[in-house]
Amino acid sequence: MMYSYIASSFILVVACPFWGCGSGIGLRQRPPIPPATPYPSQPGKYTTYHSYGDSITAGSGLPDPAKHVYPVLVGADRALTVSNYARSGDQACDVAPGQIFANADSPSLASPPLYSLLIGTNDVDVKGVGAYETVFNLCQQAVISWLAIPSDFKVLADSDNVAVKGGGSLDTSNHWNAWTTAALGTSVSFTITTQQAGPIYAWPRIDDNSHGMYSYSLDGIFVGTGSTRTTPAIATQNGTTNSLGFLRLPTVPAGKHVVTFTQTSPEPNGASVVGIGAPPMTKLVALPTILIGTIPFQLLFVSPGACNYSEEPCLDYIHNIESNVNLFAKDGLDVRLFDTRRYMLGNPAEMIDSLHPNVLGQIELSHAVEASF
Repeated sequence: MMYSYIASSFILVVACPFWGCGSGIGLRQRPPIPPATPYPSQPGKYTTYHSYGDSITAGSGLPDPAKHVYPVLVGADRALTVSNYARSGDQACDVAPGQIFANADSPSLASPPLYSLLIGTNDVDVKGVGAYETVFNLCQQAVISWLAIPSDFKVLADSDNVAVKGGGSLDTSNHWNAWTTAALGTSVSFTITTQQAGPIYAWPRIDDNSHGMYSYSLDGIFVGTGSTRTTPAIATQNGTTNSLGFLRLPTVPAGKHVVTFTQTSPEPNGASVVGIGAPPMTKLVALPTILIGTIPFQLLFVSPGACNYSEEPCLDYIHNIESNVNLFAKDGLDVRLFDTRRYMLGNPAEMIDSLHPNVLGQIELSHAVEASF
């Protein structure tokens, strides 16, 4: 399933009725809503819904977020028990350590929640376009893939299908349960049996405070190298300096495989790996549904948002988000886009301030989520 956001999908006019002609306040008008996307299958009959995001999802500025935030509205409409883990100020690299692993969230086939992720506003506002988009993509891909692959199809570092060579230790802090190598030449190997030809995913950790380097191989054949440190650094405004990374080994034949991470740097800590996983045969199982949101509109001509005067920075990140959704949808995972911008237009009647939707805006965001399934 391919998604494409059209940058010109709204019309800008000048407001007169409420703010007076000549006020200079821009209003967006909603375009016709397109027909529903013909997804190959509908989401399962979930009983729980876990939402992740930043202050928009947390309901910053609302009189009663517990009643008015969009995940709660979706839960009420669909009779779902809602856990809203969103935190104000969070960026993409905050989500895994601060929201997912802090709450030990790893779905299984037995009872997967419905998931949504609305992130990126703070990334574009704080870090801007350019080099940091690579870090944003890495962290968002890590989150999406972690939630989209059930634990039944993962091999984690604390499982029986893991072999270590040389020193190292299992880091159980923050529910990471990641094996961390301890010296040059030490390694950790994960054995997985895949059901069909396709990619194998891996989740190494990334850390601003580590200079660890490693190589990774598939069935004894060198594939590539990695670093625990990103360029530029993670360094989110909420203080996160380590997070979950992501590797994708494409076009692996079905069968039994061994993925090995070997430390190539001399420092005490090298590769820290949470585990590996692979998309299952989707015709045989109902996978978790992951709904990924576009960055919402910001109120025009009001500081301090990055997109109050030009849409280009937000559209740049939205392109990244669409590409990430398409990547995993092509791999057979149930990852879907919900387009906030077709429902919540960021006009004065919908906003508390330049960034945060009011009660009406939250209702419209709930419509965007529900339209995706």
